[in-house]
Formats: sequence, structure tokens, C-alpha cells
Amino acid sequence: MNWSKFKWYIITGTVLVVLVLLYLIKSVSAVNHAVSAFDNAYFASLEQKESDTIDHCSIPGYIDLIREKAFLSSQVKLAEADSVGMLINIRDSVVQLMIKGLPIRSIKISEYDISPFFQRANQEAIYSMLSSPLIITDMKATFMKDPLKVKIAPKDTTMAVVDAKPDTTDYEAVFFTLNTDQNVHFFFEQQEDTIGADRRARFFFDLKDRYRNAKATIKAIVRFDTPPYVPYIKIWLPKADAKIVYRAIPREGLIVLKQ
Repeated sequence: MNWSKFKWYIITGTVLVVLVLLYLIKSVSAVNHAVSAFDNAYFASLEQKESDTIDHCSIPGYIDLIREKAFLSSQVKLAEADSVGMLINIRDSVVQLMIKGLPIRSIKISEYDISPFFQRANQEAIYSMLSSPLIITDMKATFMKDPLKVKIAPKDTTMAVVDAKPDTTDYEAVFFTLNTDQNVHFFFEQQEDTIGADRRARFFFDLKDRYRNAKATIKAIVRFDTPPYVPYIKIWLPKADAKIVYRAIPREGLIVLKQ
């Protein structure tokens, strides 16, 4: 057999396999690096006490107490705001729109997925971060946040439509993301998957996010750096409710998270 004929195919295949393995290894190490950096930043901000050698997280019930304390503290700060805020209670599987501490709409979470970052990071550091509302810094969606309605004035009263009802046809695919100031990324997706258009919208919306992540990872690998890692929470809601949530929250709105 003439191996020289296949030499370049073998070399190309080997290079591709090595690159894929390197990509996967670096992606996994990115989580460890993010957890380590997050924990170190938290402990560096604390007042150092030589006599304090107790691991508080090992005390029974301690994690539950700091979780509730962080949740209550964040709720109080959300209630001080004048605009609509969002409360995401993963433990009770509910999303609520809030104004001045009062829920104006409650939505049941049908499914969710949480980044392993939240379990692997130091829990005191996590709840210290969650003791204040997360601030939305960027939002993207498959539909318009502020819908435009074009109405043509009738020429006379005979052409006017009495008691006209708005068009409630729900034809838009509902997928959106929220970035926050604490580098936590929220994905919201409709739970329904009934038509091909919705499936295509989900595919291309996810593809854009995966492309951005892959681009940043490859760029870091080329520079022999650790790829960036963004902790995420994915939430599935009923389509109509998800659209209401996105259009209700301000562009720099506040999010209270209990996980």
C-alpha cells in the first residue's frame, strides 16, 4: 500500500483530533478556573482573622441560614426600586414579576438547568453575591421587546371598527437571554415545541450563542490562555408567559435569584 498517498489525510486527521481534545480539555478547565477565581476574590475581600479557623459551611444548617439571609436581603433591595423586577426562585420552581415587593404575576417553571459553577463554588461566596439583586446589562431575544402597532385612522365614522380586539395570534418563537453585572447568564426558552418554525428559531438562537463561546474559547487556546467561562441558568416557561416576562422587565432591570 502506498502510505505516502494518504500521508496528508492522516496528518490532517491527527491535527483535528488533537485540536478537538485540546478544546474539550480547555473547556472543562475553564470551569475550574472560574470557580477558583471566584472563591479567591471573595476570600481576598474578607477581613483576615488569624484566630478564625472554623469552616462555617460544615456547621449543620449554616448554608440554609445564609441562603435565606441572602434571599431576604436581595428582596428588600428589589422592593426599594421603582420599576418592575424579577424574582427567580429555583428551589420552588417559580418566576415572579415584582413591584415594590409585591408579586404581580407568578409563573411556574416547567424545567431548568443550572451551571455546575453554583455547586462547586464556595457557598458563602455564592450567597454573598446573591445578597443583592443582579443587574441586567444586556438582553437578546428572537422577538421585539417593544412591539410596534401600525393603525390607520378611518376616513369617517362608518369605517371605524367598534370595540376592536387586539390580535392575540401567538406566532413568534420565544427565546431570550439576559446578561448580568455578576457575570451570570440567564437563558429563557418556551416550553412548547410544536411547530417547525419554533425549532428552527431555537436552533439558530442557540447556534449564535455557541458560536460566540466557541470563538472565545478558540481564541484563548491559540493564545495558550484559559477560556472564559460564564455561569448560566436555563429556564423553560410557557411561551405566552415568557414573552410577558421579557417585555415587562426594564433593560437595566433587577433580578433576585434563589437557588
